[in-house]
Amino acid sequence: MIKITKHLKLRQNYSTFLDDHSKFYIKPIEGLESIDFSGEYLIQKDGKLKNKLLQFSQHILLYSSKKYINILNATLLLIVDNNNKIEGLKFLKSGTSLEIYQSPQQLYEYVRKYCIQREIPGRYKITQTIYYGSNATFLKLESSLDSRVVHVAKIYEKQNLISEEQKQSLKKEVQILRTVNHHHISNLIEIFEDDELIFLILEELKGESLQTILEKHQPVDENQIRQIMKPLFECVSNLHDNNIFHRDIKPQNIMYRMSLDNTQPCLIDFSLADYWNQNGKYLFTRCGSIGYVAPEVLQDKRYFLNIDVYSLGIIIYILVTLKHPFEDQDKNKMIQKNYYGKIDFTQIKCSQVLMDLITKCLNADYTKRLNCKEALKHQFFYNKIPKILSFKIKDNRKPSQIRTPRSENKQHSSSRFSHDSGNSLNQSQSPSSIDSDRQFPRQLKQNTVLPEINIFRPKSKYFQTRKSQCDSQTNRIE
Repeated sequence: MIKITKHLKLRQNYSTFLDDHSKFYIKPIEGLESIDFSGEYLIQKDGKLKNKLLQFSQHILLYSSKKYINILNATLLLIVDNNNKIEGLKFLKSGTSLEIYQSPQQLYEYVRKYCIQREIPGRYKITQTIYYGSNATFLKLESSLDSRVVHVAKIYEKQNLISEEQKQSLKKEVQILRTVNHHHISNLIEIFEDDELIFLILEELKGESLQTILEKHQPVDENQIRQIMKPLFECVSNLHDNNIFHRDIKPQNIMYRMSLDNTQPCLIDFSLADYWNQNGKYLFTRCGSIGYVAPEVLQDKRYFLNIDVYSLGIIIYILVTLKHPFEDQDKNKMIQKNYYGKIDFTQIKCSQVLMDLITKCLNADYTKRLNCKEALKHQFFYNKIPKILSFKIKDNRKPSQIRTPRSENKQHSSSRFSHDSGNSLNQSQSPSSIDSDRQFPRQLKQNTVLPEINIFRPKSKYFQTRKSQCDSQTNRIE
């Protein structure tokens, strides 16, 4: 017997926070890309069931030659039997509905990242609090149906998304996460929304962050650098193929997929990512992390996709030298070095081929800097470095003396900086006045780029009733 679970009963006019006000039934679109999913299913229409071949191109269902269906941000209801097995799917949007039956599990796995589901407590249980941030909270979730299925939830509170900029920022993040799909990214699985919260369900990454590994101060040889960097360049190249730049690549935003396998680095946190456009206007224009951002971003110049290559070049520099190229106890001087792209390459001891890659990635002139595809064709990624040329950098300083951006955060403000059109940098102005005269970066705080969403003392019912499950395991990251 088929039933619709109690908490999902027919809310025909339910409007989601992510609603883009698009229509459910649309006219055929010319030039759609290749079919991403297809299958034979039963469609319920006018109280009757009929077999139909369904073909999807991203979120567009090619329903007939005269009519397509747009499921983007539609409410998705699961029609289940008494054993909670999925028997059908119901899409609700703009007061219109569509029901699909006949073993739709694979279809469900495809469409769920494009739709909005309700009532996450019935589907997942909290097993660990990973991170309480000023923008969002990260929880580890275990499927209620299969304990082997573990994901990470990035949670936003609606009551804190007040300004239009805050709302557009979240919508942009979701749009980009729906677009990207790569093995070296923490991909979006599905989205849940209730009256108070929005849950972005992401793939779990079980390994450490690259930042954590760097803080162990262990030397890295050139073959290891290749294992780390080639997948990252491939991942970013895939983003650039979709006209997307990440804009905040740094060791903290690189995590390993498996705990005992350091060959699968993954890029996380797409909250500052955007689509490149010719007019150079973005929701956040001057953004990123001080020390990793390309000089042209700080200089208020029009920038291109290869700003991400600059950030990757900084990471290679750190892997080789175990220190930051703009390292300075005076944060104003650090900003100034980053502003001009002043890097002392004499500190690098490595093979000539790796040195060539580093200098070409860190060229302060973006017109002479490599793009991702050019970097991947570089000799370094194709030649195995002989051990005689592979350097393990030894540093006789005490570990506490090797400063990384994260260790700097403990003494100073963070390297993250804010978008503020009122405090924009003029190219004619000396960068030494950035902090004092222009208040740039604003507060230099790790999570000030996006709107602050403070849920340290959550008010939502979800956290009031479920937060106690994991309080003992909480590991708050400052």
